[in-house]
Amino acid sequence: MFRFSALGTDIAVSGEGQDAAAQEMMRLEALLTRFRLSALTALNRHGELHRPPPELVQAVRHALNVSALTGGLVTPAVLPALEAAGYARRLGDHRGHATSVPDTSAVVCGPELIRLPSGMRLDLGGTAKSWIAERAAEHLLGDGFIDAGGDVVLRQSGVFAVEISRPAGGAPLYLECPPGTWGVATSSTLKRAWAGGHHLIDPRTARPLVSALVQVTAIAPKLTDAEVLTKLAFLDAEKLDALQGPAQVYAFDHEGQFLTRQAGRWQAADASC
Repeated sequence: MFRFSALGTDIAVSGEGQDAAAQEMMRLEALLTRFRLSALTALNRHGELHRPPPELVQAVRHALNVSALTGGLVTPAVLPALEAAGYARRLGDHRGHATSVPDTSAVVCGPELIRLPSGMRLDLGGTAKSWIAERAAEHLLGDGFIDAGGDVVLRQSGVFAVEISRPAGGAPLYLECPPGTWGVATSSTLKRAWAGGHHLIDPRTARPLVSALVQVTAIAPKLTDAEVLTKLAFLDAEKLDALQGPAQVYAFDHEGQFLTRQAGRWQAADASC
C-alpha cells in the first residue's frame, strides 16, 4: 500500500500499479488545485486560459455537466462564496463577500479556450477529487483501491465490506458489497468545518448549507456519481431521488440516527449490516 498527502487529504492506494496511480493523482492535483499556482489558479486569475491543458478542460467539463444535471446545486462556481464563508487559504480564513453563486451556462470550455464570465472563479473541489481518483484507478490492475480521504474507488473480485465511520465516534458500520468496481463517497458538515461554518455551500443562499443531516455516504458503480449524490442528499431530496438509480445512500442525522434513502423517503437503516 502506498500512502501520501494530496487533494487536501490523506491518500491510500493499494494494488498492482499503485505507484503509477499515485503519480497520476499528484500530476492531476498539480493542474487542478486552487491552493497554489496551477492551471486552475491561472484561469481564475485571468478569467480565461488559451490552449489550456486537456486535463483541465476535461475536469471543468465534468464539473459543468454536473452543474447542469443538478440544476446548479452542485456547481464549481462557489469559490467566492466559499472564501467569504470562511475557507479561503485555510479553514476559518474569510475573504471577500458573496451574496449569490453565478450560473455556469455562459462558461466557454473547449480545447483552445476556457473563458469564465466576469467575476466567476471556480473551485473544482469534490468533483475534481472523485474525477482524479477514477482516472488514477485506471492504472490499477486486478483487485485494488484508492481512498482519497473517504472518497474511494474499489475493485474487488469477491464480496467485501465498506466501512462507514460514525460522525460522533464509536464502532464503525460495515456494509457488504458484491464483487465488482464501486465508488464510495462521503460528505459531512462536521469535516472541514470552523466556528460558524463548513465547506459545503448551498448555491441558493451562497452560505454553508443547513440540513437535518450531518453525514452522507453513497455507494454507486462510479465514484463521480456517488460524490454528486452525497451533495444532493443535503440539498434536494427530490433531485436525489430522481438521480439515485442503483446507488445506495446512507446518512446520519443530528440525533445520530443511521438512515437510508428508499422509496422517496429517509428511513431507519440496519446498523448491524
